[in-house]
Amino acid sequence: MKKFPFALGLGALLCLGACTGNQQPQTSSEPASIEEVEKPVNVFILSGQSNMEGNTQFDDGHGYLAEGLQELGITDAQCCYDGIPEVQTSFYGGPAFNMNNTRGSNKEDKMAGLFLDTVLGMGADEKQFGPEVGAAYVLKDHASEEAPIYFIKSAFGGSGLGAGGFGQSWDLTADTNLYKDHLKVFVENNLKLIEEKEGRKPTIKGFLWHQGENDAQRSASSKYKERFDRLLGQFRDDFSEYAPEEDGNKIALIDCYIFDKGDSDSASLPSGVTVGDIKLLNEAKTQISEESDMNFIINSSWQYEGGLKLQVNENSSGVDHGGVGGQHYWAKDMFQLGMEYANIIVENDLLK
Repeated sequence: MKKFPFALGLGALLCLGACTGNQQPQTSSEPASIEEVEKPVNVFILSGQSNMEGNTQFDDGHGYLAEGLQELGITDAQCCYDGIPEVQTSFYGGPAFNMNNTRGSNKEDKMAGLFLDTVLGMGADEKQFGPEVGAAYVLKDHASEEAPIYFIKSAFGGSGLGAGGFGQSWDLTADTNLYKDHLKVFVENNLKLIEEKEGRKPTIKGFLWHQGENDAQRSASSKYKERFDRLLGQFRDDFSEYAPEEDGNKIALIDCYIFDKGDSDSASLPSGVTVGDIKLLNEAKTQISEESDMNFIINSSWQYEGGLKLQVNENSSGVDHGGVGGQHYWAKDMFQLGMEYANIIVENDLLK
């Protein structure tokens, strides 16, 4: 669940001018000067499987996103179609079952990265999107030329934390894995791009994760926490140099529950998965979120109190309100998911 830790505000340091000659002591309430503190270059990593990659259509001829934005009360979303320059995104990913079919913002060298204005179409193809757009819509009002925000997004549809995931796994015990061979390299490349552009070292403020559908079977969900703890710990260790105060444990985790609408084992669920399996995996995510003040989770649930009840396409094929195939968010819900990632960032002062 969301957590809102208290932040201690520091007063401005006043540098009072000294009196010389016949000068009278300053009586103005305004300080003579204020030492300026350089604002951070904030970076967020977006990773996981297909719902983070973005398998939700916005240009489907049915107006599902336009209808969804109206439901959310959003009337100024044209920037999402034109591009949001305040938040830059570099993306790379694709289907885990066909790594030869990846796409990226840099079309010539996908792993090298390239930052672009965040815009609809940074998903599995140019007509699909992930949570980066809703997040950028919220965060654009908190970014500036002096305090830019960058998203580094690398996600792979169908990937798992276990040995599954079409042979492409996040499991760090495997000889080859998505973290070591793809995400780590991609993040390193993009951090260099940011540093070259900004002329100063960026700070990774958060690791945004959306994955678990491929680990929902009982045999994998019982090991989910162990495997994810290992992945997150490795990421925080590897990038501690770029963490706040160079402490990797201060890189926030923002996770999200996987879809849990079913109330019986006959409900529409991924093949071979029961309601009990989903519950077990989401309980593991809850445990992870409670282990640190820097671990957060989006309550997207249909089962937990106060859940957002975000909707996915429950059919294995076709498009339902923008969701492509099974277990992918409808257009409104994908946009709302992105907003929730950003709300946790803002409400917990992760931009400071």
